[in-house]
Amino acid sequence: MSNSQPRILVTGASGQLGRLVIDKLLETTPATQIAAIVRNGKAAANLSAREVVVRVAEYSKPETLDAALAGIDRLLLISSSEIGQRVTQHRNVIAAAKRAGVKLVAYTSVLRADASPLGLAEEHRQTEAALRASGIPSVLLRNGWYTENYAASIPAALAHGALLGSAGEGRIASASRADYAAAAAAVLTASDNQAGRVYELAGDTTFTLSQFAAEVARQSGTPVVYKDLPEVDFKGALFDDSHQLSKLIGRPTTPWATTVSAALRG
Repeated sequence: MSNSQPRILVTGASGQLGRLVIDKLLETTPATQIAAIVRNGKAAANLSAREVVVRVAEYSKPETLDAALAGIDRLLLISSSEIGQRVTQHRNVIAAAKRAGVKLVAYTSVLRADASPLGLAEEHRQTEAALRASGIPSVLLRNGWYTENYAASIPAALAHGALLGSAGEGRIASASRADYAAAAAAVLTASDNQAGRVYELAGDTTFTLSQFAAEVARQSGTPVVYKDLPEVDFKGALFDDSHQLSKLIGRPTTPWATTVSAALRG
């Protein structure tokens, strides 16, 4: 790789996952070989200060994407946060990647997207299909839930003494954002061919929401119970015990209790 031309591009680089991916890449890759797509250049001032190449573009504005993807070999397409708009936005990026001659697209999909009963999985399935149809070599990072998604509910649970959900006793194999970021960085910098691979990524340790509530209560010293609500359509959809994530990142995933502890410390 040339030291003057970025070859790895991370979309959504000012977001929570994107920032962590950039951090992980910088551990092994010169900053000048890394580019970041952001919607607002001011939001990426810290990246520029670290010599990461910042390119301003938007998924929903195809006219901005060609310049942003120019010269890129490997692209991390972090899924859009705009539910209902994702498929169109992702197709815009994929089309631009094809025009730019990108050699590998890694896409952050959802755990077991091909069979998942989760409503949000459909947009991921359609994006995966668009990648296949494009002919661009691609790798799927089918991420499970972030433990931080559950940790975000801790303040309300402590205030009301209850954690609400509708997962029944379905087990959840979540992992931290940092774990998923490490997996993405590992794929983007891998020396072996990643094209065609599908990674089902989840945490090593699992929990039910009842156990999560009990852990919050134990660590906080405040009584918290789990209250299950109707509609258990997604029961078990967030469980996986293949340990592909820890194998990919070369270490155990972050224990969910550790993320609870971090959230309680604020």
